[in-house]
Amino acid sequence: MSPEEEKESPEKEFAGNTSLHGLNRIVIAPSGYFRVLWVLAILSSYSGFAYMFSTMIIDYFSYNTITDTKLEFDDEVIFPAVTVCNMNKFDEGKLKIIDFVYLSMFLYAVQLDVDTIIAGGAIPDETVNSTTEGMNVEDLLLQKGFDIHWNRMPLCIWKGVHCTERNFTHSFGHYGNCYTFNADADNPLKQSMQGSSQGFMAFIDLKVDEYTETYTASGNAEVGLKLLVHDPREPPMMDTQGIALAPGNHALVSVKQILYENHVPPWGVCDDRQLEYYDTYTLNGCYLECRSKHVVSNCSCRPYNLPGTAPTCDPTTMFTCVNDVLDQVIRGELKCDCPVPCSMTSYSTSVSYAGWPNRHTRTYLAPYWGMDADYITANGVVFSVFYEKLNYQKITELKAMDGGQLASNIGGMMGLFIGASLLTLLEVWEYLWQRLKGFLGKHRRPTVIDVKTQPHDIERGIVFHK
Repeated sequence: MSPEEEKESPEKEFAGNTSLHGLNRIVIAPSGYFRVLWVLAILSSYSGFAYMFSTMIIDYFSYNTITDTKLEFDDEVIFPAVTVCNMNKFDEGKLKIIDFVYLSMFLYAVQLDVDTIIAGGAIPDETVNSTTEGMNVEDLLLQKGFDIHWNRMPLCIWKGVHCTERNFTHSFGHYGNCYTFNADADNPLKQSMQGSSQGFMAFIDLKVDEYTETYTASGNAEVGLKLLVHDPREPPMMDTQGIALAPGNHALVSVKQILYENHVPPWGVCDDRQLEYYDTYTLNGCYLECRSKHVVSNCSCRPYNLPGTAPTCDPTTMFTCVNDVLDQVIRGELKCDCPVPCSMTSYSTSVSYAGWPNRHTRTYLAPYWGMDADYITANGVVFSVFYEKLNYQKITELKAMDGGQLASNIGGMMGLFIGASLLTLLEVWEYLWQRLKGFLGKHRRPTVIDVKTQPHDIERGIVFHK
């Protein structure tokens, strides 16, 4: 390249005037040694930038997340729902023999023959003409299952005030009849002072001698109360969650609220789906609906404790079909697609126990409640649910790197390694555009023949121009 052409070179002009660090040093280097040195330094810097740029792009598209945990304090905290279930579905004293016949497969894994029993004269006169036709497990549970007995419930206190039936909501669960305190998610109760005296306290009569459960027929071998602290918007799953309380004890259940904010894909896996039988998407609601659909698909009926519109399963189908299907769901042979909700509230519990009642309390309460002193100890469960501190934990899933952070990191690396900015990119674009125009113009320019005028042509008056 001639000196005249080098002077007009766009490359030399770009290198000498660009704001990219180092390129102008190559042009004005005092010797070849320094020119080579600057070339090596620039190549190293550009290599470092290329490595950091690719690393940041890979990290961004890995969709990693970080967890932000905060402890928030408030003057009052929303109180959770408290669901209690006796570990006994039916009270023996309420069931007639015809009821036992109907429920026999469900309770004892043996089908009793009502005709044989009638022929043997074992059924009283008033039940001889009774049949199992038209009987329903749900109706029997409501009429002859566990009941809290509002009219003679001796102890139920919320913040020092006696509870009423309006504070409770009935539901069917794994253990039969269950009752939920503070189930109204639209108008929840709130605790404004910490401590057990400012929460929920109740006494439950288990009626231990009325138990009809047998372990051999998928029943319960335990005696006690199942208690679950949960979000009012979330249906309880008493078979897999909750704590067991034994009679003769006072359980002090300290509660801590935890709020989760999960991220949507691709950074997270949360998904708020529309459930068929529940207004709010929750894991429990999804699992219950999934179980119900599997049972209906395989047994053509619905268990009393699962949501749906299919007919309720009879006791024989519950034992021969439903239990087997639910076991398959538990083992994972029948799948449930239930992603994590994007927003969810859970409650951690810390339980301590004290014997209850002491001898003076037992002596005082027995005549007052109309119960025998020994009966209170053998059948009574007392529990208190409360906030130990008026705070809650908030756990939020965040993007490890969002679009703004990616742009900021790239800009920082550009400035550190090559001294570039967005305006520098405009300079590079301008140079490339000029080179493209020059290349296109070179191929489109008409051919010019350079003819030199000879002396004898000048004498003849002929002059050639370029």
